[in-house]
Amino acid sequence: MGIRWKSVATVAGAVVVALVFFVTALRGRVWAWLPCALAVAVAVRELRWLQRDGRRGREAGFDQPRR
Repeated sequence: MGIRWKSVATVAGAVVVALVFFVTALRGRVWAWLPCALAVAVAVRELRWLQRDGRRGREAGFDQPRR
């Protein structure tokens, strides 16, 4: 099971978008908080999915016979 590069790209893109809108919000644009929060939510969701997917490959497999 390899790295899910599309998910990694999604996280990286969401972080970049969140940073851009965060800086915009700090400069006084109140409307920029909504896209910033949405981008952070997308990044967190993808990170959690990547972590869960990584753990799925390392499960103990108690229902499988020993080799």
